[in-house]
Amino acid sequence: MKQKICLHGVDIKHQAQLLGLVKKLLPPCTVKYKVKEKYFSDNDMYKCRMARFTPKINGTDYSVVCAWGVLLVSDKPVQVADIILEFDGRSSEAVTAVQRILTKLLSGKQRFVLDEPDLSRRIDLQRGCYCLDKLNDYDAENVATSLSCHIPWQLYGVNKLWEQVLATGGSQRPLWRQLRVKLRRLRSFLALVKPLLPETEALEWQQKIKAKATAMAGVREFDVMLLTCSRLRMRQSGNDEENTETAAKRQENLPSGNERMQTVSNLQRLLEQLRKQELQKSLQGLKLNLLTLELAQLLLFLQVQAAQSKEQRWDLTGFFCKRLGGWAEKIQLLPQKYSDISDREQLHKIRIKLKRFRYALQSVPELSASPRLLRSLKYLQDMLGILHDDYVNERYMENLAANHQEIPELRYEIALLRGWEQAKADAAMEQLAAQWEEFSSLLAAWQEEL
Repeated sequence: MKQKICLHGVDIKHQAQLLGLVKKLLPPCTVKYKVKEKYFSDNDMYKCRMARFTPKINGTDYSVVCAWGVLLVSDKPVQVADIILEFDGRSSEAVTAVQRILTKLLSGKQRFVLDEPDLSRRIDLQRGCYCLDKLNDYDAENVATSLSCHIPWQLYGVNKLWEQVLATGGSQRPLWRQLRVKLRRLRSFLALVKPLLPETEALEWQQKIKAKATAMAGVREFDVMLLTCSRLRMRQSGNDEENTETAAKRQENLPSGNERMQTVSNLQRLLEQLRKQELQKSLQGLKLNLLTLELAQLLLFLQVQAAQSKEQRWDLTGFFCKRLGGWAEKIQLLPQKYSDISDREQLHKIRIKLKRFRYALQSVPELSASPRLLRSLKYLQDMLGILHDDYVNERYMENLAANHQEIPELRYEIALLRGWEQAKADAAMEQLAAQWEEFSSLLAAWQEEL
């Protein structure tokens, strides 16, 4: 079966644009046209005009398909404006040709993102019911399936989020967080399948993905602090509705509620300004097509490795059990390796390893981890996250107060915020040991079932 890479044109207006782009890139070709349509029982459907370009060269192992049409997903139309590259991943000539086409396409003005080439599966992706075992090249007895099926859909999600983030200038904070999570999830899964890849290339791709996520970390830190400010203001607003006499006795030495809300507002404005500066720095030089090209090159690399591994019969579930089972054993030993729970740096290292394990586990439906285990793991990770945020924010707030002495109220504002953060951190620390014990017990039971 041939490998496929699909580029969806973000702002393609008509089919002639697609055909013109492809004709410029290819040698003389034979062209075949047809219409593909399919209807589903839940009223979803697709209908597309397809043009297949095959170079007139003997032994050619690739072709290019232009698809123009529409999907109907939950009664909503979704445009199809695709250039699909089909090739034999075992042919170095075909791979070189695909690399050349990708580079030229993505150096132009028309913007593209990666998408699922199978339109039936794309509808599943749109509806949130994308099942890996429905993919044409899914083979439970071949470990190469993890490269050809488990990773591509993650690349599609990352690419589309980059499109949305760049289109909004990073102003929509949930998108920023989702993108960082998807990048970390992708990096975690690459670490899981590392034994299947050339060591040098695997490490290089992990570092590239890490660099993207690290560049976004500064903005995320501001988002965390701004969220805390918002929650603190809501809490203060609720306090103002309490009995006036009781509130006066409890807060007789503090500013009034309105004054407290205003000071926190001042801090929010300062953090918003600093976030904007950090956001501009993070987005500087980023272009959608360059990001798409990098992800397409990763997809091409994975598909070539999968194609060359087709003869290696190794049970997929057995591979995942061995890899994640080994990670679980190391996680059980983390309290011995990092025994000082007062050391926030050590706790942060534990948190990183737990996140990697959770992201990888959630990407492997074959092992079907119990919801209880995943909830416990997420809760433990969140506790460690609260402790890390408190540790990082404390140092940042000290520098903030020192660098902005022109704002008289700033030290008081920071004291309010620090008190809130410290209370959450103290509560998390109190529950940490009990939560770890519960998680460790659930993890041990899961290991026995492997």
